[in-house]
Amino acid sequence: MKTSTALKKLNLNISEFEERLFDHSIVGITDDEGTIIYANKNFCKISKYSADELIGNNHRILKSDEHSSEFFADLWDTITSGKVWEGEIKNKAKDGSFYWVKTIIIPIVDEKGIKNYVAIRNNITKEKEIQERLLNIEDELLKQNVTLLSEVEKKSGELVKSERLATIGTMASRVAHDLKNPLTIIHTYADMLTPEILAKLDPQDKEKWFRLQTSVLDMNRIIEDVLDFARTTEIKKKKTSFLSVLRLAMNHVKTHYGVVINLPENDVSVKCDARKMEGVMSNLLNNAVHAVDGTGEVDVKISSDSKDITIVVKDSGPGIPEKDLERIFEPMYTTKTTGTGLGLVICKSIVEQHGGTISVSNKPTTFTITMPLS
Repeated sequence: MKTSTALKKLNLNISEFEERLFDHSIVGITDDEGTIIYANKNFCKISKYSADELIGNNHRILKSDEHSSEFFADLWDTITSGKVWEGEIKNKAKDGSFYWVKTIIIPIVDEKGIKNYVAIRNNITKEKEIQERLLNIEDELLKQNVTLLSEVEKKSGELVKSERLATIGTMASRVAHDLKNPLTIIHTYADMLTPEILAKLDPQDKEKWFRLQTSVLDMNRIIEDVLDFARTTEIKKKKTSFLSVLRLAMNHVKTHYGVVINLPENDVSVKCDARKMEGVMSNLLNNAVHAVDGTGEVDVKISSDSKDITIVVKDSGPGIPEKDLERIFEPMYTTKTTGTGLGLVICKSIVEQHGGTISVSNKPTTFTITMPLS
């Protein structure tokens, strides 16, 4: 039984239902080619177009570019085959604003075929906005979750690494202490050779003595590195001339003919642990001298702004191999044939204790330290 017949049998006037429906919905009617021939007041209100502006146009006047050509091709294929189409469409109003409508398009058929299309729509813009916000929140939460997981993994890795390094540090400290005493005895006995005795040695024995002295100094330096790594003492900061720190560091730099170290002419006053920063700079300068391998230049520059001091150490050497660059600050990692691989680790630790950062770039090899002035 048709709805209209059923309503009439119930003594209800269908025109009243149509009027109520049109009052609460967005209604548009087109001819069989899609040209708008009727637009109710809600259609005009939401689209910002008057009825005169809509009638005679087709729905492309409302196109928002949200939907693909395939979307509209499917819609048109559905209704031209006499079927009802349902879906959600984003439209563009006359003032450029966008709105979403839940739409049902009904083909009106007579004995000759499709005569009209009636589109009944409901405004769902607020619901879509809420949905979009929820999707954005969900996306943001997923990103935060990924970030948090990454941070947890990183912190876990750092914790495991710290525990291992602490264990290594404790063991290394004990070994270094045990080695220091016999090394001191060897050094003392080697120094007991007076110039008169040395003069009597043949060239080969004299060379062996010099190699012994050099080896003792190298071993002592390695032991000091291990002990510095094992013991992290509290920094004692006071206002200091950084140029004076550099000049004191030069006393520990093993330079030789052919290598020029250019210190800055300007000075910056900074609150730091002068003794520890002296160790940092002597380490970086020694590395730079070693890198130029006999002939070249090492440039040191300092600058500052209202908050930070920046120290740059650049050498004219061949650069650090790319495979080593990322691992240069890792404990026990070294590109030298001798050494513990702890020098740069200690430097990094001291700089970070000062609230600063240290980084390295390549070709030319450049170490950059940035620290707060106070």
